[in-house]
Amino acid sequence: MLALAGAALAPWDLLQASTSDFWNKKDPAKWSQDEIDQLTTKSPWAKQVTATYAPGSGDGGYGNGSPNGGGYPGGQGGQGGGMPRIGIGGIGIGMPRGRGQGGGGRGRGGQGNGGNLSTYKGTVRWESAQPIIDALKTPLPDAFANHYVISVIDFPLLSDRRRQDTDEDSGSSSKPQPDDKQMLDDLKQYTSLQPKDKDRAQPGIVQRQTASGNIFLFGFAKEFFDFGKNDHEVDFSTRLGRLVIRAKFDPREMMYHKKLAL
Repeated sequence: MLALAGAALAPWDLLQASTSDFWNKKDPAKWSQDEIDQLTTKSPWAKQVTATYAPGSGDGGYGNGSPNGGGYPGGQGGQGGGMPRIGIGGIGIGMPRGRGQGGGGRGRGGQGNGGNLSTYKGTVRWESAQPIIDALKTPLPDAFANHYVISVIDFPLLSDRRRQDTDEDSGSSSKPQPDDKQMLDDLKQYTSLQPKDKDRAQPGIVQRQTASGNIFLFGFAKEFFDFGKNDHEVDFSTRLGRLVIRAKFDPREMMYHKKLAL
């Protein structure tokens, strides 16, 4: 019975394998909208993820810890030890552009009296990869030249709950808004890209775009990475206010016309 079941599944597995990497078999001009949506939301270059709440996040929007534990700056591979910040560069506010196409969207669960927290879902995407550029047909801003660029799409930047509650209790109608430049500087400290068993690096450039949804772009200088065929896991993590967002990429799967596409 098991042999027969395996024989029945084999043709379906072969069909899936033959259609899963259409980007290597078809010219980008012939990609269908469904294929573009798949490539930009659920593929080796795009991960649909669910955010988690940072420990102690009710105490402040950015707390004292990084998504990887140990706090920034400091630590390598999750260990303490004072790693210097890597790849700090210029900061700029990006011009609006439509890179949110096919974003994962945000899903919210109930937040009732029982204390159930809302859940937020979105997409983490490797924007600088050539197949993503071919799919979206929109170049990255010039500031991201010579950078690996990862986007975080459709997640809100949640504010400090305690301060928000205090303002509501006091009847204050004018809540202080964070300065955009300071906010982007803070995001640098709480964002990292780390190949397995190698040092992690922080982004040198962070931009926020809102023309096509809430999109954050993180640029990591290529000079700090040496991706090769032995890399099989790359961890990205960031913290947007009270939300921690993580995604894993496998460079072995990120092949585009027989070349590593990052």
